[in-house]
Amino acid sequence: MNWEEYKFKFYHYASFNGKDQDYINSCLNYAEKLFNKGLPVIYDQFHLSLLVGYDEKYLIKVSNSQELFYREFNILKKNKKDYRTISEPLPNLKNIQRWISKEILSNLEPSEYSKAFRTGYSIKDNAKFHRRQKKVLTIDLKDYFGSIDYKKVFTFFRDLGYSKPVSVMLAKICTLNDGLPQGSPTSPMLSNLITKNLDHRIAGFSRKQNIRYTRYADDLTFSGDFSEGYVIKFVKMILNSEGFTLNDSKTRVRKRNQRQEVTGIVVNEKMQASRKYRRDFRKRMYYIKKYGLNSHVEKIEAGNSLNYLYYLLGMANFIININPNDKATKEDYNYLKNLLLKS
Repeated sequence: MNWEEYKFKFYHYASFNGKDQDYINSCLNYAEKLFNKGLPVIYDQFHLSLLVGYDEKYLIKVSNSQELFYREFNILKKNKKDYRTISEPLPNLKNIQRWISKEILSNLEPSEYSKAFRTGYSIKDNAKFHRRQKKVLTIDLKDYFGSIDYKKVFTFFRDLGYSKPVSVMLAKICTLNDGLPQGSPTSPMLSNLITKNLDHRIAGFSRKQNIRYTRYADDLTFSGDFSEGYVIKFVKMILNSEGFTLNDSKTRVRKRNQRQEVTGIVVNEKMQASRKYRRDFRKRMYYIKKYGLNSHVEKIEAGNSLNYLYYLLGMANFIININPNDKATKEDYNYLKNLLLKS
C-alpha cells in the first residue's frame, strides 16, 4: 500500500465514524512521517495493544512493573571467573518485544561501523578490516546495555516520530531497571541504533587521523599508525559525552611484533583463531578421546556433559568459521557431532 491509498482509506473510515476534518488532518500529518520511514503507524497505546495482540491493561502493567515479567539467571563469562546476569522476558513480553524488533527496529539501519547484531555480518567482518596494521587498539565499554537508559530509549522512539504516550510505552516495554536487559530480543538492535551517533562521531575523528574504526557491540577497535594515548583520550571524551564509560582494564594496544587480536581473531596476517584458543580446544579433545566424555567432564567438574559437548561444538565451529581449511578441527567437529547423536 502506498501513502495515497493509506490516506484515502483512513479518510473514508474516519469520516464514516464521525471524525471531523481537523482530527483527520492531525492523524494523517502524524502518520505520514512514520509511513514514509517504513515504520508502523501507532496512534496511541490502545492502538499499540491491537497491533501486538495483547490487552492494553497488560501493556500498562508491564510498563509499570517491568521486573515482574523477567526471569534472571547467571552465565559464566569467558574469563571463567565472573558471571553475566541474563534477564529473559517471560513469553508474552518476549512476543511483544519480538514484534517491536521485527516491525520497527529491523526497518532501520545502524551505522556502517557497527558489525554486531546485524544479518549477514559476523566477527569476521569486524576483524578483517584491521588486518596487517601497524597498531591495533581495542577499547571496551563498561556495562554497555545498562548504560542505555530509559531516557535514551524514549528519546529514540520520539525522534522516529512516535507520540509521547506511545514512546513512553515502547521505551518501558524495552527497558528494565533503567537499562537495556541482556536477554531481551529488542536490546541488541536498540543498542546498535542508539549508538549510531557515537559511531559517527568516533568515525569522523578516526577518518581525520587516517585510522580504521569498527565497533562490535561494546568492543571498539582502531588500527593504523597513531598515538594511542591521544586516541584513547579523545575517544574517552566522546564516550563520556554520550553517557558511556571506558573500561580501562580491558584497553589493549598491540603492535606488529605482538599478537593483534580483534574479537577473538588474530589479524597480524591472515585471520585465524588465536594459538591459545586452538591449543585449548585440542587439549580438551585429547582428554575426551583418551578418557571418554563423561569421565573427562567429571574429572574437571564441568557439570552437565551435554552442555559441555555443546560448548566444544561452539569452539570447533568458531575455529572452522575463521579457517574453513582446518581439517583437524573439522574431524574433531564430526567426532563431537557423533557423540551428540549417541547422547
